[in-house]
Amino acid sequence: MLAGLLAPLRLPERVLEALDELRPMRLELTRVRAQTEPLDGLLPALQRVEKGLGARLDAVHEVVVALESDESHLNRTTTELCVRVAALSDTLAPVDDRLAAIERTLDGLASDVGAIQESLVGLKDDIQRVTGLRGERGVIERARDAITGGHQAQDQPTSRAPESGSRGEPPP
Repeated sequence: MLAGLLAPLRLPERVLEALDELRPMRLELTRVRAQTEPLDGLLPALQRVEKGLGARLDAVHEVVVALESDESHLNRTTTELCVRVAALSDTLAPVDDRLAAIERTLDGLASDVGAIQESLVGLKDDIQRVTGLRGERGVIERARDAITGGHQAQDQPTSRAPESGSRGEPPP
């Protein structure tokens, strides 16, 4: 029964214990309040910054609208430039066609020059074989010896000077 009578007295003890637990939070709230007091003066400064930025953004917006308009110097200049580039492209189209034709012609000429070079190499070999410039008696010398009946010419060196005149004609 005594416990029942003392129960109302224990409630304030519990309240006091709870207050002791809340004391650190109260101290923290007091500290936060002390730190935030100077922020009251910061709000008007932030409002002034907001108004200043709003004015600047309005000015930038006006410039962007002016640049995007059809009458702006930038758009007119860009349009004129596009027209000039198109005209230049039209002017250069025949030049491109001629350059392509010249390139095709040069390719044909290069292949013709290659064929001529091959022919010249073949002719050079034929001339050396016929005239005996390779160190052996050529077909012409052997034919002359056969016609004139001169086998003595075979004993002479192949690099002899012509016997009569500068044309290399046989002696009369």
